[in-house]
Amino acid sequence: MKGQSNYFYSRCLLAVLAIIGTTLEIVKYGIGMLLYYTVQSNLLVSLFATYMVYALYQGKDLQSRGFLRLKAAVTMSIMITCVIYHFMLAPLATDFWRVENLLCHYIVPLYFLLDTLFIDRQRQYKWFDPIWWTALPVAYLAFALVNGLIIKLPIPDAKDSPFAYFFLNVPKYGWKYVLTYAATIFVAYLLAGYGLFLVKAIKLPALSRKQQTT
Repeated sequence: MKGQSNYFYSRCLLAVLAIIGTTLEIVKYGIGMLLYYTVQSNLLVSLFATYMVYALYQGKDLQSRGFLRLKAAVTMSIMITCVIYHFMLAPLATDFWRVENLLCHYIVPLYFLLDTLFIDRQRQYKWFDPIWWTALPVAYLAFALVNGLIIKLPIPDAKDSPFAYFFLNVPKYGWKYVLTYAATIFVAYLLAGYGLFLVKAIKLPALSRKQQTT
């Protein structure tokens, strides 16, 4: 019961941090921030973490295979936000130390990853799960290109607006450049997904028994 209570409060904090980060981005810079993958993925985590809090309060099972497979997809979706920002966008940032920036790009993604690694039951994923975990980033890629090339909704504080990110700017860099970046990110994302799959496939008897009680 004590462990369950700890998980409840931990996930309450996760939900609050995700909501604060997402809200600050939208309130400070406008509704157009929803065109960024960062804000979309943090909004997803806000909703998902809020559901986990509600489910724990209701005494529902959050260790079922179906739920954990779905949660892994959310984990991967938010972690790409952290990784892409840190290695590709942070060096270009001029206002790195904003609260919302740190929340959305580092604190919330890493918090959610740790929740998945240390709380979720082991050996619940199927071998093909990392493939469908790519669905959300691929869907965003299609959406971002359609917006940039056809709809052209302006994106706040984006130097390449109506493209959210420089590596999506087809008119400026060409299709070969954009597709090369997209393919590289896709392969890295898929490999990272299988990395998570392998980590969670490790048999940890003592931890597994503890997880069974939560």
